[in-house]
Amino acid sequence: MNFTEEGSFQFLGFFDFFSIFLWFIILFLFVSTTYSNNKTKSYFRYYKNAFYVKFFSAIIFSIIYIINYQGGDSTAYWDSAQKLNNLFWDSPTKYFHEMFSMNPLRMRYDSFDLETGLPPNWIYKEDEAWFAAKVFSLLSFLTFKSYFAMTMITAYVSFRVSWMLYEMILRYGLFKERIAAIGSLFIPSTCFWCTGITKDMIIYSCVIYLFIQFIGFFDSNLTKQKRNWLLIVSSVFLIINIRDFMLLSAIGPFFMAIGSRWSSRQKSTFSKIFIQFLFISMIFFLLITFLGSEKGAEFTKEAEVIQNDLKTNESYGENRYDLGINDFSALGMIRAMPISIFTAFYRPFVWEPGSLFIKISALEALFFLFLTIRLIFSGNFLKSFSDIRNHEMLMASLVFSLILGFFAGYTSGLFGVLVRFKAPLLPFLFLVLMYKKENELPKLESKS
Repeated sequence: MNFTEEGSFQFLGFFDFFSIFLWFIILFLFVSTTYSNNKTKSYFRYYKNAFYVKFFSAIIFSIIYIINYQGGDSTAYWDSAQKLNNLFWDSPTKYFHEMFSMNPLRMRYDSFDLETGLPPNWIYKEDEAWFAAKVFSLLSFLTFKSYFAMTMITAYVSFRVSWMLYEMILRYGLFKERIAAIGSLFIPSTCFWCTGITKDMIIYSCVIYLFIQFIGFFDSNLTKQKRNWLLIVSSVFLIINIRDFMLLSAIGPFFMAIGSRWSSRQKSTFSKIFIQFLFISMIFFLLITFLGSEKGAEFTKEAEVIQNDLKTNESYGENRYDLGINDFSALGMIRAMPISIFTAFYRPFVWEPGSLFIKISALEALFFLFLTIRLIFSGNFLKSFSDIRNHEMLMASLVFSLILGFFAGYTSGLFGVLVRFKAPLLPFLFLVLMYKKENELPKLESKS
């Protein structure tokens, strides 16, 4: 599969079909074998369906982007990975130099030429985008440069991480299998935006994996098992280089989980509240430290540029939203937290204009608003909140949702960006809002 200089999509070639068929067989064999070995477990009835949803969501995402947006950033990452693949066969030395170089002043013509092809300039010039392209270049070698075969692999990675989250939720015994499955496996926005060849897929997979591993320190089934420290370190490395502030979304819940576990062991109400207040303060300290750092200064500056551009640039049309923020200092960002989090959780509204994808996300946001109102006026709100506050997994989920919601709502500015950015938090927000004491079931005895 190739693109012309204008970026138009061309017909699939022989190696594309071969690679698609090969990876289709490999992945379906993996899924079928795993299902066959575990089908006696009741919760595995969702396994194949979860894979199919992720798989076809990724394919639909790719086709829509190719038809409607001439590929957009998804095929730009693939195209960049393909050019890196060509560079390897032309000059392995230059390839490894590109893979390990972090030079912000790099020039495409230093490594690439007409024979290797030039990666899209906007990808090459943006550090985070180019790093993601380098990650995808590793998959390019496995797929004979096939865009759809690479999409299949990214969908499978997203599926496996989601399934790990599902199993972790079940081990805590807080939800019925159906509720846990909906939250972790079948949220529409998460399935659509976090499965294809995008930065969102990488960030989703890494953040969810870190969340599972960090919270797993409190899970008796996980603490007895060896951890894959290589994957943990790799996930941290990927997040730092693609969307560094997302690391706080993973670390913050870990601290909150420690606080919840510690406070739940206290008999005194004062001790419980003091311990949790202490750990909440630690999270705020981490956030303020980040905002006061050099990286934080870059983040606030970028947010200011985005917001000012959205206010004056009419080309964005009605797809943009304005939080009414004028103070872009660290203190100003703290003040903007409530409106930023509300925007991430409950917007776009159904009456706000947008594409079909925005409308679907608006219906999803309306559903989350309904769940929030139902929880508040259920008559057991204080009891439910107390239960959430005293359970490490639920409290970690809430903190994760709040931190990521703040970053998503504050920095996006466009509904099209917001719906992608907030997708990883939706499973956790769903679980927090759906928690009821009567949903609790006995914990799984062991990990599959």
